[in-house]
Amino acid sequence: MWRYHRQKLSVCLLLLLAVLVLAFQHGELKAYSIRDSVDSLGEAVTLAVCGAWLSLIISSRPLGRITNYLFFGSFLLLFSATLDLADEFLDYPPQQRLLSWLESFPAPVGMVLLTIGLYGWHREQQVISRQLQGREGFLRDHQLIDPLTQLYGPVYLHAVLSREMKLRRPGQSLTLLLLDIQGFAAFNRQFGIAAGDAVLQRLAIWFAGQLKPEQVICRYAGDCFVVLLPDTPPSRAELLCQHLQSQLPAICTEPLALQTLVLPVPGTVASAAAVLQQAEQALVQRKIQPLSAVKVWY
Repeated sequence: MWRYHRQKLSVCLLLLLAVLVLAFQHGELKAYSIRDSVDSLGEAVTLAVCGAWLSLIISSRPLGRITNYLFFGSFLLLFSATLDLADEFLDYPPQQRLLSWLESFPAPVGMVLLTIGLYGWHREQQVISRQLQGREGFLRDHQLIDPLTQLYGPVYLHAVLSREMKLRRPGQSLTLLLLDIQGFAAFNRQFGIAAGDAVLQRLAIWFAGQLKPEQVICRYAGDCFVVLLPDTPPSRAELLCQHLQSQLPAICTEPLALQTLVLPVPGTVASAAAVLQQAEQALVQRKIQPLSAVKVWY
């Protein structure tokens, strides 16, 4: 995950280094006798904790809006903690107020950003927890779960689709959304299977976080995901497609694209197997003849 945050981390560290240079240029070293060693130790521990938070975020979080809140919130706390520790060793002239502001102001801003990020992270975990609870409550057969992405697999999709088709009221919409990662095979050949697996895991977490609790996403085959959208007309499914495609560049920096197909489930269809067979045929046709970014199949 580090390489996805390398650019903004470099900019932030250069900014911190520039402020430290400014501090040492304007400040004078305090005499050892007037330094408070206990206070210095406490601020050093605070700085180390802020650094650990930032390191954990960078090493475990994919790119995205919530990650940015967590990243910049943690960095601003680290920024203030660094200047607070430097203040224990440097004495600034009274007219130099800039360094005092730089020491005090980023911390509350960082706390606000970090709180927003933690709330978003909490929401993500709620979605993942609902997925896990659904798995445990439906069937405990591990064959229903894709071992790589930890999403549901084709068997579970077939079972849930059958259930939704039986429970659907007359006139109620039921839609399948097919998500295909374009360029994934070439990416695997160039960067290796491990890198491809990491991309699929990151995208699976992101896809799941964009859905409502009643919507189910499965890894259908390889680089193809299928989303079951109960009580969702094709027009709303298209809006979801457009949202996912617009946000993908911020989540996935690899040379990949997202192609989507919206497949309404007609009320006259005989079985879930027939619907999934139609979806497979649509995927095969897409491989033979490329489709537009969002296409609705009736």
